[in-house]
Amino acid sequence: MSDGPKICGGCHQNIPSKWVTGLDKFWHHNCFTCAGCNRVVSPTESFYEQNGKPLCFNCKEAPKVYTCGICNGTISGTRLMYLANTYHYGCKSCAKCRQPFTADQHDNIKILANADFVHSTC
Repeated sequence: MSDGPKICGGCHQNIPSKWVTGLDKFWHHNCFTCAGCNRVVSPTESFYEQNGKPLCFNCKEAPKVYTCGICNGTISGTRLMYLANTYHYGCKSCAKCRQPFTADQHDNIKILANADFVHSTC
């Protein structure tokens, strides 16, 4: 960090005396606020980063959990999606050849007007 004038990462004004550091920037204490709720984030508190500003744990969204529309199992990683439905690749099969899909076939899957999934080669 610079030894020269300290410019606040929030209001972009000069900081004449006391400051906090976070996200590789200097901040006026009252400018180091959560991007979600605007609460002042304490220099000793853990936080996330969102668009160059701190984001407190209370404002961080929990990761979205997807459930397979066929087996009802939790999906982690890649998934097939159509409208509001999600599927494991291996649970969804081609409506024509009945072979289950794999993630590497993603660009070769077509969805027909009746919402059937098919291999583009079938």
